[in-house]
Amino acid sequence: MKNYLKPAFEVTIGSSFWDIIKSRTNTAINYNDEVLEIPIIKTLGLARTKSELKVHASGIIYEYLSQTTGAEITLGAVALPEDLVDELEGTTVNGGYTFNKTGDMSKEFAFGYWGENSDGTYMYYWHPVCKLVPADESHETKKDDIPEPSKEFKIIIIPYNGLWRVKYSTKKAIEAQETVISIDEFFAKPIYNETDLPTGAGESSGA
Repeated sequence: MKNYLKPAFEVTIGSSFWDIIKSRTNTAINYNDEVLEIPIIKTLGLARTKSELKVHASGIIYEYLSQTTGAEITLGAVALPEDLVDELEGTTVNGGYTFNKTGDMSKEFAFGYWGENSDGTYMYYWHPVCKLVPADESHETKKDDIPEPSKEFKIIIIPYNGLWRVKYSTKKAIEAQETVISIDEFFAKPIYNETDLPTGAGESSGA
């Protein structure tokens, strides 16, 4: 018996979502009340940080263990709001002046984004705890052609109680006959555990 599969693929990435963490403990994260939606993503690459172990026995690889310990996002963007970058980097701002100091303490935040697939379904992502790594800067003179704006940022994903990403598939929700969560509902606030899901998540649609 042969089963023919034609998997869907991502056709575009959508907006980015940011929510700064005010405080967190071992049991709860206190985010800002307002989630910022910023439609600036050009490219997004994610690389997992892994801890690996190969167990050798009797001349063979007896067991292979791999565990994700974190991840890193390379974000290609049109730009980020200057005020947001200043706050995330922990810089001192006084009127029109910004003071970048060697002892600046960066802030943690939640980072999210969504992607649209070729079959019309969507994938939503939240990373509950992240830090922004200051980007390298480059400047160039004006030329005849208008250059396409592009900035690159690095986002370090920090696991929280072992969780480093929450991913939601509208396709899986439809197949499970669940009420599909919209983009606005999913990104209304960051998700950092399995007990605080958006209203309707996991509920049967009655189909």
